[in-house]
Amino acid sequence: MTDLYSKPSHSMPEPSLRVSSSDGIDRAPRTVVVGYRTDASPKVMREAIAAAHREKAALRVVAYATDSTTSPSASRIEVVKEVSLQIIEAGLEFEIQRAGDDVADQLLDLAEEHHAKLIVLATRRRSPVMKLFLGSSAQRVILEAECPVLTVK
Repeated sequence: MTDLYSKPSHSMPEPSLRVSSSDGIDRAPRTVVVGYRTDASPKVMREAIAAAHREKAALRVVAYATDSTTSPSASRIEVVKEVSLQIIEAGLEFEIQRAGDDVADQLLDLAEEHHAKLIVLATRRRSPVMKLFLGSSAQRVILEAECPVLTVK
């Protein structure tokens, strides 16, 4: 009889969330992590780039549409291209990741793994009712991050 509840003996490796990066990103000694909503103000990337220059750090960007969206779309691909070009023009090492299952965990894990000097977050205003029904990735990151967090509207 087949055991339908156990894991298979051969597990598949998890696919990479990285969608764009510079050649030297894996050698970057310092990091600024960016939570970038695809509908964010251009001010968010300007602040993130300025912070990376101040810290002499690379940027590790997680691009997402909402707190829970993970599937790619044509508009998000254009955002990745645009953000990549901005960072290249600024002369910084970078990595852009698509959002995983939990954006807050992904940002916090990146910050911890790379000893981030700062996390820059794109935020938006939410009504009290929406705060009740939907969790906020930004709120979790602000409360749980070990490094400073800069929020930008």
